Amino acid sequence: MPIHLSESEIIERARYLPAFPRVVTDLLETLDDDQSTMGALAHHVERDPVITARVVSLANSASSGRSRSNPRDVHTAVSLIGLSRVREIVLAVSLAEFTKSSHMSSYFWEHSVAVGVCAQEIGRFTRVSLDYALVAGLVHDIGQLWLARFYPLEFQMVRTALNTGSQCVNELETHYFGMNHCEVGQLLARHWQLPESVVAAVMHHHEPDAGLDEDLVAVIHVAEVLSNALDLTGREGNMVGYLSGAACDKLGLDWSQDLNYLFGKIEARTEYACSTFR
Repeated sequence: MPIHLSESEIIERARYLPAFPRVVTDLLETLDDDQSTMGALAHHVERDPVITARVVSLANSASSGRSRSNPRDVHTAVSLIGLSRVREIVLAVSLAEFTKSSHMSSYFWEHSVAVGVCAQEIGRFTRVSLDYALVAGLVHDIGQLWLARFYPLEFQMVRTALNTGSQCVNELETHYFGMNHCEVGQLLARHWQLPESVVAAVMHHHEPDAGLDEDLVAVIHVAEVLSNALDLTGREGNMVGYLSGAACDKLGLDWSQDLNYLFGKIEARTEYACSTFR
């Protein structure tokens, strides 16, 4: 018997998920703040020992051969690596820990990383914030996490039907739940006070044409399709979904050009990110 999910149920049960990392929303709020300083970013890093260890480790690698001593404090490490790289580490590690604590399969996390990396590389051709692109890529399937946690049997039924039938994932989820993972994810993203452009990207990543007033929607849609086309997670039975021509036009993407350099960079970055944060 199909389930009919409601907004109130989704928000109410969200409190039983691991706490969404506050540092992510705090950091995104400072991106457009001219008063945000290196010290403020270092403060965010210091709040989490896992992030601190990762930042200091990268700083040690960056300083290798330059000096006789390695940086041991966060402020020196942040100065060495740079603001954009540290922000990326903070966002990725925070969301990785959130996903791992949700007990989803490794594929879910690796696919999210792959889409985040693709989104950043595609975002370089647009005016989209690369930090927003990374976060939106990492959380684009957050609705699936909710569905798998609270309705595991029905979630698995959707996966089985997806592998054996011709219907798309949104159609199957709507049949089983009365709502698809994009709609669930949109409600969660807004509940967690993520930026509206991220909320829109989560909502429209499978069917972007209705949300193309936001560049980030086109970026995440193309990033997901590209991550599957490049088989970045090496998953058996990986399928390439519908690619919106309007989204490609919005981004000015011309697939007839030689994009091997872009594809190679995406593949290398995804492999590195998965191995680093696995």
